[in-house]
Amino acid sequence: MVDPSVQDRPTQDRLSRLCRRYIRVAFFCLALGLLLGTAMLLFGNDNFLFVHVHLLLVGFVLFLIYGIGYKLIPTMFFGLPRVVHIGLAEAQFWMAVVGLAGMLVGAVMPVGLGLDRISFFFGVVEAAAGILFAVLMGKTIGQKQGRS
Repeated sequence: MVDPSVQDRPTQDRLSRLCRRYIRVAFFCLALGLLLGTAMLLFGNDNFLFVHVHLLLVGFVLFLIYGIGYKLIPTMFFGLPRVVHIGLAEAQFWMAVVGLAGMLVGAVMPVGLGLDRISFFFGVVEAAAGILFAVLMGKTIGQKQGRS
């Protein structure tokens, strides 16, 4: 009989790919944020401070937390990486990526056209992604061990 506390292999593979995607995006944002910060220092221009900070804090720090969190937090409780709804976890990844990209694009839009306000909309998408992560982790660690 198969241990019901262990997820099937395809789900484990999906979760591993999700974690790798988060970590890749995190390091990409780190490199981009550091290059932008260096360019801002070099040219004495801080017009892109919002973009620089959000690339580093949201793009690097938060995405790294998501990637490591999906792998590590459930492992502490169950011994294997798992998540209650892998499909929602993958949707959360795309919400987070689209939210960050939209915030950054909206931040560089000309103020006079009102297009900079799209940053707010995508900020809400990013916040929803963070809340979804918290809900998924809460449901995952709150699971009884005998259920999958």
